[in-house]
Amino acid sequence: MTYNQETQDKSNKKPFFSVKQIFEDHWKEYLQAHHARAIEKEEVAKMLSCKGMERGCFVYYCRNCDKDVIIPFGCNSRLCSSCGKRHTDRWAETLSRRTFPGIIHRHLVFTIPEALWIYVKEDRNLQKVIMDASYAAVEELFSGMKHQHLTPGVIAVLHPFGKDLRFKPHVHCIVTEGGFHAHQFVSIGQYIHYDTIHKVWQYHLLTALRGRIPQEIIDWMFKKYPHGFCLYVKPERIHSNKRLAQYLGRYVRHPAINNSRIMGYNRESVTFFYRDHEKSIQYKTFSVHEFISAVIQHLPEKQFRLVRY
Repeated sequence: MTYNQETQDKSNKKPFFSVKQIFEDHWKEYLQAHHARAIEKEEVAKMLSCKGMERGCFVYYCRNCDKDVIIPFGCNSRLCSSCGKRHTDRWAETLSRRTFPGIIHRHLVFTIPEALWIYVKEDRNLQKVIMDASYAAVEELFSGMKHQHLTPGVIAVLHPFGKDLRFKPHVHCIVTEGGFHAHQFVSIGQYIHYDTIHKVWQYHLLTALRGRIPQEIIDWMFKKYPHGFCLYVKPERIHSNKRLAQYLGRYVRHPAINNSRIMGYNRESVTFFYRDHEKSIQYKTFSVHEFISAVIQHLPEKQFRLVRY
C-alpha cells in the first residue's frame, strides 16, 4: 500500500506527498548510513522545524471573538517548497524594479558537457567560475557584434540541478539586449549570433578552468566539441519589468523539487515526474535514501551567491 497523508490534493485527486514528510521519516537513519555536509544538516533541520512552535510565532488577539490567533514562523530553508517560493517571489519583484526601464531583455541558458559535472561537484568553487565565464561570453559577443566595447546588464543565476534531480550545473542569464558604451545604451537588435556564442562560451569557460582541472580534459573538450558548448537562446523578448519578475521568479532559489511533482511514496521509494526538453512527461523512481541524496546535493555552501549581477 502507498503511504499517504490525510491531506488530499483536491485539484487532481491524488494523494499529497511532501519532501518534508519524507525527510521526517528517514533523515535520522540516512545520517547513520551517509555523510552529510554541515550546510545539508543545517538546511534540513530548518525545514523540519518549519512552522513549529520552537521557531517562534506571531500571536494576535481578536477582541470581538475573544480568541488568540497564532501564526508560526516559516523556516526560509532552500529545501522548503512554501518558504522558498515566497522568498523568491518577493526578491524577484524587488529586483525587477531595479532594472533599466524600457530596455528589452533576453534569456540565455549556458550549459556544460557532462564530463565536467563531476569536477564542479567536487570543487564547488568552480560554480563561480562558470558564472563569471558566462558573463565574459556575453560581453565579448555583444562587443564583437557592434565593433565597440559594450557592458551588458546581466543577472546570472546558477542552477546546480536538472529536472530529473541529477547534478547538472548550468547558468540562466537574463541579459539586456545590448550594452552600455560611454554612458549610452547601444542595442544589438533581436538577432543573436547563435553559432558564434557557442564557441565564445566554450573558449571562456575552458580558459577559466585552466589550472583547476586536468589540462588533458580541457584539450579533449576543444577537440570533442569543435562547434562549441551548447547554449540556449530563448526566443521570447522580455519587454516589461512585470514579465521580467515572472521570469526571475521561475529560476531563482526555488527548491530542486516541489511537492506537486511527487507522485508516489511508500516509505521505501519515491516516484516523481518531470518534463524533458520535448515537454514529454517522464517518471523516475528513487529509493528514499537516493531521493534524499539527490535533493540535498544541490545545496550551495554557506555565503555562496547563486545570483550575480
